[in-house]
Amino acid sequence: MCTPQIQKAARSLRLVPSNASCTLKCGTGFGYCSQVGQGTANEVELLDLREELERKEDKYEVDKGRKKDTAQDKLRRLEENKKILLLGDAEADARESQLKKVASKYDDADDGADSDAFSDSDSDSSDDEDEEAELMRELEKIKQEREEERLRKEEEERKAAEMQSRDEVLQGNPLTQQQAAGSAKMKRRWNDDVVFKNQSRNEPEVKKRFINDTIRNDFHRRFLNKYIQ
Repeated sequence: MCTPQIQKAARSLRLVPSNASCTLKCGTGFGYCSQVGQGTANEVELLDLREELERKEDKYEVDKGRKKDTAQDKLRRLEENKKILLLGDAEADARESQLKKVASKYDDADDGADSDAFSDSDSDSSDDEDEEAELMRELEKIKQEREEERLRKEEEERKAAEMQSRDEVLQGNPLTQQQAAGSAKMKRRWNDDVVFKNQSRNEPEVKKRFINDTIRNDFHRRFLNKYIQ
């Protein structure tokens, strides 16, 4: 039987947990509890197998990504991005043709490379990634230029429509038409020159004569001059 002193010494040295019931070998030394997480041989073997499996999976993913990351794929992605761009820009077409030449050059270099040179393929992969990033930057720049050009044309069309609408409104107003002709005075009506007419306050007063004769007065003379002669 283990004495309480032995169990207390074991707990103080952290050889056994305080709440664990362990079978100790009295007289020959302390016994150890075989629990999960104590680093047994089986656990170490399983841990090594897991690390090896993870390394193999990482290597497979790297090899798989390297094989698919070719210049043909980059050119295909370039063609897909081209579909979303507007057509008709000569400068953008020249840039695209230049980018295609660069992509075809790297495509030929990838076809002629030796598949056994693993270290060389790593450097080629990094170069291809740099070229792909450069191609994507060029495409983004082209799209931005196209978008700015489209917005500028829309703004010009909007201003032209506003000017046309303003001209139509001005042409439909008779007052503005007379001002454009150089005279803002309204045309006199046919009945302005009558005897009993309320004259405008702003119109200058004309000195009138009184002739007690319906034939020789001023109105009769004006009437004869206007309609008889």
